[in-house]
Amino acid sequence: MKILVGIGVVILLLIVLIVALPFLIDLNKYQDRYRPLIEEVLNRKVELRDIRLTIWPRIGARVGGFVVQDDPAFRTGPFASLSSLDVGVKLLPLLKGTVEVEEITLRDPVITVLKNTQGQLNISTLGAKTPAPPAPSKPEAPAQTPGSPLQILALFAVDRVSIDGGKLSYRDESTPKPTEHTVNNLEFLLTSVHLGESPTVHLGATLQPYNLPVRLDGTFGPLVETLDMKSFTFNLALGKVAIGLKGRAVGGNLDATINALQIDTADLPLTLPLTKPVQIKDVHLTLHALYPVPPDTPPANQVDLTDLGLTLVMGGSAINVKGTAAKGLANLTAASASINSADLPVATPLTKPVELKDLHVNLRAKYPPKEGAAPLELAEIPNLGLTVAMGSSRIEVKGTVLGGLAKITANSKLINTTDLPIALTLKKPVEVKDLQAAAEMKGQEARLTNASLQLFGGFVRTQGTLGLGTATPPFNGTVSIQGLQLGPALQAVGTDQVSMSGTASAELAVNGRGFTHPDLVKALAGTGRVAVKEGKIEGINLLQQASMLLKVVGVSLDNVKATAFSTIESDFAIKQGLIAVQRLLIDSHDFQATGGGTIGLDQSLDMKLNLNLSQALSQKIAAGSPIARVALTGGRLALPLLITGSTQAPSYGLDTKMFAGKVKEQVKEKVKGAVGDLLKGSAKPDDLKQQGKDLLKGLFGR
Repeated sequence: MKILVGIGVVILLLIVLIVALPFLIDLNKYQDRYRPLIEEVLNRKVELRDIRLTIWPRIGARVGGFVVQDDPAFRTGPFASLSSLDVGVKLLPLLKGTVEVEEITLRDPVITVLKNTQGQLNISTLGAKTPAPPAPSKPEAPAQTPGSPLQILALFAVDRVSIDGGKLSYRDESTPKPTEHTVNNLEFLLTSVHLGESPTVHLGATLQPYNLPVRLDGTFGPLVETLDMKSFTFNLALGKVAIGLKGRAVGGNLDATINALQIDTADLPLTLPLTKPVQIKDVHLTLHALYPVPPDTPPANQVDLTDLGLTLVMGGSAINVKGTAAKGLANLTAASASINSADLPVATPLTKPVELKDLHVNLRAKYPPKEGAAPLELAEIPNLGLTVAMGSSRIEVKGTVLGGLAKITANSKLINTTDLPIALTLKKPVEVKDLQAAAEMKGQEARLTNASLQLFGGFVRTQGTLGLGTATPPFNGTVSIQGLQLGPALQAVGTDQVSMSGTASAELAVNGRGFTHPDLVKALAGTGRVAVKEGKIEGINLLQQASMLLKVVGVSLDNVKATAFSTIESDFAIKQGLIAVQRLLIDSHDFQATGGGTIGLDQSLDMKLNLNLSQALSQKIAAGSPIARVALTGGRLALPLLITGSTQAPSYGLDTKMFAGKVKEQVKEKVKGAVGDLLKGSAKPDDLKQQGKDLLKGLFGR
């Protein structure tokens, strides 16, 4: 009985001793010994409020009020802090003289990362110290081979590591408007960190200001005495986005596969310039990398993307993307059966949807991109093909981008303007047939090397160049037109009062800078020649206008408000907003007109025509106009006609000065003849008097 009582007393004393240990052993007196070591390592001031032994719920130690101050050059206040750090050890191994950590718990850790106005991070000075003078060289200890024991892992093997609560803040003051992001409600759990076991990890948090929940769960291992991991599996959830990661790391080679069934841009914590969400489906990436990363390895060579695949879904449109990226060279292919412009997540100035069919493109690019490289030099496209479908119209497009030179061809059997997705001011639909175009672009210049098409029954061919990169781009070009039916063309454009028909041909060469009306008035220049055969000028009857100006009475002319012609041809030059019409010829059954003048880009008119009427029509008009009778030359009437106003509202008048000169010449000739007859004696003074009366009667009609 005494023995039992003694044992009970001993046990009671042990219990009392154990309970009293945290109060009997004061670990705070050792702070002055190890705190300077921690401060030296971190290069920060460190505060420890309390350190004590713990008995319950497990044997161990607790560090309370741990604070690491920030660098005073950045801010005043703590860089990192936690309310307590609990370390629990296993009892039985401890009784045997060994320490095995069972659990480590960090409670309410708070870390603040700051980028100042100079763009420097406060963590950049963490652990930084002034380098000490180099010590005398000593033989280096042999490097630890990859197969050597992981001493750190052996020392810190633990059953459970957890973080309870906590906050991580990042503030950027280098931008005009400072931004701040935080990770709140932090929870972390790592279990089974022992050699031969496969640890499991769990991480949960909320990312602000997006209020985005983040979750990571996975396992890796088994842990061995090297850095190898035979397998690892992680599942990451960013809000509604789920991403899977699987792989292995053995013998210095890391191979991993990333998969995601669907990533919706609306679920990403980013503000994207998209008008509607885009889905990225069936994502899979296969990566290969060496570990540890060999020294002096360029970032582009650190990771190889051996396989990439995804489907980009925009409404009812989908693009399949495949590719690789290794040793600084990326190769991508994209294909789509159909892309509708209405599905695009960006605003377009199109008035109706356009469909891109049978898209296929191959792209290769070096990465990282060369600094200062032109856009066309960032990537090469050895193959591009697609069909642009606009209603019933189709355009086949092919192209390449090689060595900074982009080439593209376009072909179409038929394009109807009613199918075009842009607003046009045409009064009637227009059909463009047999379009063939080839263009290229390099640097700051785009060139239309050749374009041909059938338009209004005629053939049009053009080429030109366009400068890029300026608000008023320079341009030049040539246009050749053969056999174009002018009547349907002007009807499609829409002319209210005056129009023209006939078969037109033209040659034009122009150059300029800018495409606004003021730019064209200022800089547009060019020369050309135009000819129209067998047509009519609708809305204008030049003979009627001439007879009205001459006040012809008793003469019946065609009342049709049109001027028929067999030929109109002219040279012209464009400069400073005016089209200078030169060597104009209008040939008709009843007249021939020659002359010139100007037509403004604002449709203003200033023309002078010499209207030479046929002999029969001249006699007919002269019979009803005494003044016209006097102006007859060789039996034909020549009228100096002035045309002003605008192309849609022309005004007509006689060049009275020129006409008076012609009448004066006629009178002078008659007077000279009469005086000559008088001097020769072949006429009498009374005859001369009678001729004068007849001349005045012819001039004034009485």
